[in-house]
Amino acid sequence: MNKYMTVFILTLILIFSGCVKNEGKTVYHSQKYNETITLYDDFTATIINSKEGISGTYRIDGDHVILVLAPFGAVMDLTKQGNRLVDEKDGDYWEKI
Repeated sequence: MNKYMTVFILTLILIFSGCVKNEGKTVYHSQKYNETITLYDDFTATIINSKEGISGTYRIDGDHVILVLAPFGAVMDLTKQGNRLVDEKDGDYWEKI
């Protein structure tokens, strides 16, 4: 019986290890807002500051990174300039870390 349990546990480990993926990500930080924007390789994103965390999706259009944030679909259009994401409306930026 021990042999079957060992095989069962190893099978579960193999199944679940395939489900857990070490996602690639790029992180940007704003000192002004003490906020991070994390862009994951699967085109999901998170914005985290001292008060809250917001998730959403993003797409890249040329040098623009367009974030669509939950729950209301707010859109942020940021421009990639070197190691920065810049909000051209007000000049705020997030530096790649």
